[in-house]
Amino acid sequence: QKVKKDVRPDHVISVGDIIDLASVQVSRPSDPNIDSPIFELEKARKEIKILEKIFPKMQICWGNHDLRLLRKAELVGIPRSMLRDINSILEVKAKWTWHDKIIITLPNGQQVYFTHNFKRNAMSSSKELGVSFCQGHFHTALSCEFWSSPTALNFALNVGCLINPKAEAFRYQKNFLKRPILGCAAIIDSSPRLYSMLLNSNGKWLGKL
Repeated sequence: QKVKKDVRPDHVISVGDIIDLASVQVSRPSDPNIDSPIFELEKARKEIKILEKIFPKMQICWGNHDLRLLRKAELVGIPRSMLRDINSILEVKAKWTWHDKIIITLPNGQQVYFTHNFKRNAMSSSKELGVSFCQGHFHTALSCEFWSSPTALNFALNVGCLINPKAEAFRYQKNFLKRPILGCAAIIDSSPRLYSMLLNSNGKWLGKL
């Protein structure tokens, strides 16, 4: 809400992992200490209703966690045509659309490529594509780097995350040296800007940008 008020965006993009689906594991057994799929989904729907009010129109890049239901179905031979649409599962009433990638043309005529990426080096991906680049997935990365070509000044963004690092689903990273960085980014008049969520010593947001 604070970022929306500050930026007043005309375009909103999520880089994925709207839900965790920690209870739906594909390659390993589910953790018995976390909520079952039914309870996790109920909690997710409540939070999504809040997010819908803030962003009634949003484009979303598929994240690896968002895809867990599909991957689980494929594992046991259930085709996509037999599955419900994810907006239906999450009871989304807003205008949310889901994409593998999103390419936006900025006011200065340059393009930005958005995706949920598995290559940590956003700069490398940006150079491979030859355009500005924005990625999610990496909880510990909030960064912006620039690189130039003869025709453009491009940027590469890692936009952090908005997880609750104390949630049981993230217990696996408790002893990691790197800590999650809570934040997001905005592109204003074709120029990127990072927003970090400043926390107090107890891990609570200070309420300011």
